[in-house]
Amino acid sequence: MAGKFSLRSIAFTLVAGVSMALASTAVQAQTLEKIKSAGVIRIGVMGEQAPWGSIDASGQNIGYDVDVAKLIGEEMGVKVEFVPNAVSARIPNLLTGKVDLQMAVMGMYPDRAKAVQFSKPYAGLKIILLSSTKNNIEKIEDAKDLRIGVPRGAAQDKSITTLLGDVPNIRRFDDDSSNMQALVSGQVDAIGGNTTYKINLDKAAPGNDFEQKLVFNEQWMGVTTKLGDSEINAWLNQFIDKIKADGRLEAINKKWLGEDKLPNFPEKLEGVPFTVE
Repeated sequence: MAGKFSLRSIAFTLVAGVSMALASTAVQAQTLEKIKSAGVIRIGVMGEQAPWGSIDASGQNIGYDVDVAKLIGEEMGVKVEFVPNAVSARIPNLLTGKVDLQMAVMGMYPDRAKAVQFSKPYAGLKIILLSSTKNNIEKIEDAKDLRIGVPRGAAQDKSITTLLGDVPNIRRFDDDSSNMQALVSGQVDAIGGNTTYKINLDKAAPGNDFEQKLVFNEQWMGVTTKLGDSEINAWLNQFIDKIKADGRLEAINKKWLGEDKLPNFPEKLEGVPFTVE
């Protein structure tokens, strides 16, 4: 009797598991239709990281990610609701449903790809170390005794911590603007940032002597959704192909980054699938 009960229990569990998986797939397949039915899509962007995402004097969201997000809304035929994000809150905000899509300078890395689904890349930048011209830094070890600022949990935090270890002189800040302000005010001697930091530093402190010292890696950005959400992932990849082909993405790239041509986007990234597997 016990054996039969056990077998029936196992069979029931397997059937239930399959049913739950099918139900889950059905819910995921309805995501795009639900967004269209609601008439609004909530998209996560940065609130204080120009030129990717910031707030202008009239309180409007502006930036590279913002302009791409607006095109997503136009293509879907829905209104876009922008949700500003702290760096450390980007993935939690997506997974807890506070946003439908996350576009807050989402660098495409294998560890993140375990938690979220990336689209094809639509933007790129380099992760770098910036410091005064007075500091001679040719390799990261030259900066080991300097106070180095990073946004907590960002790609530059990981890069510098991996290379130097979690040393006490690495100072972590809640966002990019606080990180840059720490360099301008002299709280730190160098900061981990990206290639667009210099644009913002020149606005905040005209005539500064900050320069790019090191390049840690090239970072590609994709639109992120929840894992397994195949329908909206496929839609996003088609959308990115479309705005690359018709010149709209190139126009956004020139407007915000000052570059005449789009970068050569990779066809694949190790450990980061562009489609739901």
